[in-house]
Amino acid sequence: MIYDTAIIGGGPAGLSAAVTAAARNLSAVLFDAGDFAPALRKSHSIKNYLGMPDQSGKALMDAFLAHAKEGGAVVVPHKVLSVMSLKDHFYLATPGDIYEAKTVILAPGVAHGKGLTGEADYLGRGISYCATCDGNFYKGKHIGVITTLESGWEEVLFLASLAAEVDVWATYPVPAFTEKNIRIRTGKPTAVEGGEKVTALKTTEGTEPVDGIFILRETDPLEKLLPGLKLDGRFIAVNRQMATSVDGVFAAGDCTGLPWQINKAAGEGQVALLSVASWLQEHRQ
Repeated sequence: MIYDTAIIGGGPAGLSAAVTAAARNLSAVLFDAGDFAPALRKSHSIKNYLGMPDQSGKALMDAFLAHAKEGGAVVVPHKVLSVMSLKDHFYLATPGDIYEAKTVILAPGVAHGKGLTGEADYLGRGISYCATCDGNFYKGKHIGVITTLESGWEEVLFLASLAAEVDVWATYPVPAFTEKNIRIRTGKPTAVEGGEKVTALKTTEGTEPVDGIFILRETDPLEKLLPGLKLDGRFIAVNRQMATSVDGVFAAGDCTGLPWQINKAAGEGQVALLSVASWLQEHRQ
């Protein structure tokens, strides 16, 4: 099936776009790694969302998600690894499948804080963001895993079924496990070291020799997602219609820049979807 639009990200912007897609009778598939705005969900009280004061982040996100699902949006609980434009539509690759859509809305949020020193330099040479894609390259080897997503624990276990040793740096309390080759490490990862390939991960508590490093976080570097995507600093460059530098691709929410506010993100998600509707009409798709 070729969807009218593919929405990458299940935060306020992405879910707002999904709700608006239903209102415009457009088919939509929404991708999220499974936590649906985990940072927002940790907020105890949100006082400035119009019409819904004093809601917790979790309650607000649960309401947003339920609304989107009621409208019929197809929700895929996987991260999109890459987007490719071929002829008259787009191909979106996830760890488990390939999806097709006429347009794309980017709403992945933004990575708060800096990446590791050397991370970008070793992408494809020992740094990976996808266990399913690259895990088999590390059979019988010693790897490091940095995980900030509780839903990413399943990928940690998958890697443990392949690698000889798995050192894990997690930002959340890890669930109980029986795998003897998993070691939970302390300290904060700071830098990637190596020559032609990754050889070690440097942390605040020392340097750990590894053959590869898997980074499982909510949002990967934006420039990795789509060839030709123009950035404005660390954000996606858009116009008032939320159109990006790539024809047929729109963006909304925190990934387009400050202010990082729920009202702003939800509004941009709606604008992006309405721009999608106009784009489809103009291109008669």
